[in-house]
Amino acid sequence: MKKIILPFLLWTAFFPYSYAETTNITVWADTLNAPGMTKMLLERALQITQPEYGDYHLIISNAMEQERALRELANNRLDIAHFVSTAERERQVSPIRIPIMQGLLGYRLCLIKKGNQEKFTGITNKQQWVANNITIGQHSNWPDTKILRSNGFTVQTTYKHELLFQQLAKNRFDCFARGVSEIGYEQISHRALDLAIEKNIVIHYPLPQFYFVNSAKPVLAERLQVGLAKLQKNGEATRMFDFYFKDLLTALALKNRTFIELQNLTQSPETIDAMQAPIAYFEKKYLQKSN
Repeated sequence: MKKIILPFLLWTAFFPYSYAETTNITVWADTLNAPGMTKMLLERALQITQPEYGDYHLIISNAMEQERALRELANNRLDIAHFVSTAERERQVSPIRIPIMQGLLGYRLCLIKKGNQEKFTGITNKQQWVANNITIGQHSNWPDTKILRSNGFTVQTTYKHELLFQQLAKNRFDCFARGVSEIGYEQISHRALDLAIEKNIVIHYPLPQFYFVNSAKPVLAERLQVGLAKLQKNGEATRMFDFYFKDLLTALALKNRTFIELQNLTQSPETIDAMQAPIAYFEKKYLQKSN
């Protein structure tokens, strides 16, 4: 029987991914180590696009603080990282404007020193908070610092994330404002510091968290956009969100808390538009607010 040898180009036309080179993707360590759905959503977006874009291999970066990760991404030494989005960050690297957690990170609770709950009793609005001189601790380079200060809050800052827990335990400030998805894990992991979750208040401001891609990798950005859109369309992203956060949101009873609404002037118009539908879904399902 005569063996038929197909020319390479003809062979790849019939079997486009049989010999496709695996794409190596360097990802910020915090993105792959993040608790919850951040890693899973990224992996599913890459998996669901394998037929169009081929195989991939994720490489975890060295551990680094957020601001350095942003610089590494802008300088083409990282391929993907996840950050809170600001107009400034969107000018440096390419945002994928499909939120990782439907805007959940913008719902902030206070991690406090045990025994300090009374400081927050009776606070129902921003004016009362400011008048009572309740101080908030934040990282110097996080967007939250600008947002909180622009709304009149007194903010104490440091350049090290871990130091904020230590300083809170020493009563250097009253509240370390953390996302709903972060606060429980962080309280447990710092149980030796005697910290508690404040019981009555939610500080809310729009705070979308996106995957950002190295601007020199437009095909990778396109792949993530396509993958995340598919997961939104087929309902998998919503089911993933509910799996990771439904019990947490029920336990924290956000809808029974007092909301202090703040403005976020750091967002781009494109991001504001992109967040309308996810925020509406979250509020309707978990806060029973109207659109």
